[in-house]
Amino acid sequence: MNSKMGGNMSESKIKVIMKEFEIHTTPLEELVMCDYKIIVELDDINEKRHKILFKPFQAVKITTVDCTKSPDYFNEYSFRNGRYQRYILVIEDSDWIEQLKKDFTDKRAKFLNEAIHYVLPLQDNIIEIVAHNIEVQKVN
Repeated sequence: MNSKMGGNMSESKIKVIMKEFEIHTTPLEELVMCDYKIIVELDDINEKRHKILFKPFQAVKITTVDCTKSPDYFNEYSFRNGRYQRYILVIEDSDWIEQLKKDFTDKRAKFLNEAIHYVLPLQDNIIEIVAHNIEVQKVN
């Protein structure tokens, strides 16, 4: 699947990760930024609350769905029984990461080589995060 995400125009690939974790159609998301991590708390498809931790992060972007092209988020796992399903996505060969590398002040730094472009296509917002790691935790 190709996409024009991260504000740039060249082609990138969308990949679903954690196919067993489906985001609720009304996830009631909360986003918290602290120290070196971003925490997105939301409901899964079974209305169970989860925290998704992205750490360490390098960039974050929130865009309302009104300002996006929905086909950017379609993939072979997007539809089941005619209904759109929401998953955590990864953008491979991300133009956004490449732009961050170009803009980086210390050209010797290599930590962006390990960064991953994650996308959470939620009900009203699309949250994009460039980070090294992701961790999903169930909230009790």
